Formats: sequence, structure tokens, C-alpha cells
Amino acid sequence: MMRIFIVVGMLCMMSIASFGQRISFDFNKDSYANEPVSPVVKERVESYALEISKIVIDEKILMNEEISSVNGEITAGTISGSEGDARKAEISQKYSEKINERIELLEFDLDEITKKQVEYTILNTDVDKLTKEKNFKDLETKYKAKNEIVGFLSYGVMHFEDGDDESLNRHLGFGSGIDFGFLYHKQFNRTSPFTFITGAYFSWRTMRFDDDYMINRAEDGNVSLVQYDKNLEKSKLRSTYIMVPVGIKYSFSSLKKVNDEISYRNVDKGIGIGVNVYGGFRINQNNIVKGEDISMREKGTNYNLNNFVYGAQATLSIDNINFFVRQDLSSYFKDNTFDDRKMLQFGINFGF
Repeated sequence: MMRIFIVVGMLCMMSIASFGQRISFDFNKDSYANEPVSPVVKERVESYALEISKIVIDEKILMNEEISSVNGEITAGTISGSEGDARKAEISQKYSEKINERIELLEFDLDEITKKQVEYTILNTDVDKLTKEKNFKDLETKYKAKNEIVGFLSYGVMHFEDGDDESLNRHLGFGSGIDFGFLYHKQFNRTSPFTFITGAYFSWRTMRFDDDYMINRAEDGNVSLVQYDKNLEKSKLRSTYIMVPVGIKYSFSSLKKVNDEISYRNVDKGIGIGVNVYGGFRINQNNIVKGEDISMREKGTNYNLNNFVYGAQATLSIDNINFFVRQDLSSYFKDNTFDDRKMLQFGINFGF
């Protein structure tokens, strides 16, 4: 029975090869070049299959005659239905064994057929073509379009234009921002100079105050700067946001040619420019004050920091170093606190 399954499987493969391909004519090709099965093997298997079919048909005719005779006895009442079913089962088993015995006598040499097929496959395989196809796939993988998630780290200096609040104008110190997260880069295709960029990152923004001033919220809800009556070593307000950027980068890097079929552009090399918009929401804040007779890190007080921020950014890339200018389009504080000023940030980042 195992040989029957093997032969049927080989016949199925030949049928797929014969009828599953598109019909085409090319007089420059060898008629056997694309045949997956050796003609000798195909002829022997088909001959063997015909012999098996003849054996099965012959024995099935005889089996049906005996079964018909049993059915006649059941109809005539000579034997009961259960006795008839048992006899028919015996008949089926007898002819099944006879079929297997006659197939065994055909002496189908599967090992010889396998050797013939191996020889044919070796002799008719275009090794050069397979090597070229493998090399082409390897090069396609090596020089594929950028499609990856990268780490992102940036540092920038915060700037606020002067406004009507003279206290903030005079006592606002150095402000800085640090961002960290992950960005997704998707080059449009292997040769395209354009890369789509998005992702998510944490943004820590810190305002510092000079001249022993600190931020304060009065009982009436007014937020302002007040002067501490002793020396302050540190006075700053830090806020933490989660940001999501969406933008595009254009790379001026030249197109590289690997061969006549494959070219690529390394968008991480050379000069590039990028623009993006961003938006996010605040998750934390800290009023940090340290000095003579005072040390506090206060989180619960509402200092009217904007809960949601959004803006736009422009980036100049030189290889893996990126210089950016970022402008908030939302005010840093809300409810007209400190003139609703907007932050401008200059900095350097890696990964964007």
C-alpha cells in the first residue's frame, strides 16, 4: 500500500507541473529545460499506474459480481441482513488482498526510479542561473529600503520671548529639554530620498529661575515668581510630556549602483532636511527648590502648565548628527499665566 501512495503522489506532482503552468512558446528554450520530472521517470510511473488501474478494475468487477450474488440471497431471504453484511465485508477484504498481491508482482523498482530522477535533476539544473538568483536575493536583502525602529535622544536649549510680565523677563534663567524614546523610519523604496518618520518619546522640559526667585501659586490661584528671603542654590520647574511626532525627511545622498539591476540610496549618509509636527500631553511636573533652610520637590500644586502641547520642527541632518529648531504652537502655560508665552527650542539629536 505504501508504494501505491508514493506512485499516486508522483502522479499528482506531474499533473500539477503539466496543467498548473501558464501555456507559452519560446523556440529558444530546450523542450526539456523546464520539466521538473524526467521523461523516463514519467513514462515508467504512468505505465505502472496504468497497470495498477487495470488490476483494480479487473478485481473490482469480480468483487461486484460476488456482492451482487450475496445481495440476491438477502433479497430472497436465504440469509439475514447481518449475515449478508459480514459476507460482503469478507469479500471486500479478500479482493483488497488480491489487488495488493498482484501489485507486488509488478515489481516496481522505486529505488531505480529515484536514481533516474536525481540524475535528471542534476543534469538539467542551471547552476549558474540559481547562483545568480541567490546572489540577487542576497543583494536585495542587503540593500533593502530602510524600515526600522531606532532609539531617539535629544538635548535642546529653551527660549522664551520677553512679554509683559517683567518678573519673568528679569529672572528667567537657563531652560533646557531632554527627549528620549523610539522612532520608526520607513523609506518609501530602496532608491527614494524620502523617509516617513513617526514614533513616541518622553520629553522633559525644565525652566530655571535666577536671583533667588521661585515659582509660587497663591491662595487666590495666581501663579507668579516670588523671591526667597535667603540664598537659593536651585530653583526650577520641570514638566514631563509624552510626545508623538509625524514627519518626513529628504536625503541629498547620492544614488549608489551595485550592478545593472540593483541601486540604492543610504538615507542616513550625507545631508538631509526634515520637517515634522508633534503633539503630546503632560504626565508629570516637579517644582524643585533647594537652598538655605529649604529643600523641596513639590508635585501636587497646579502651576497652570499646559496639559497638551503641539508644534512644528525643522531638522538639518549631517550623517547621524541632527540639528533641530522646534517651535511650540501652543502656549507653555495656560490661563494667561506669564503672558501665555510659547517655547522655542534649539538643539541636537540622534535618530531623528
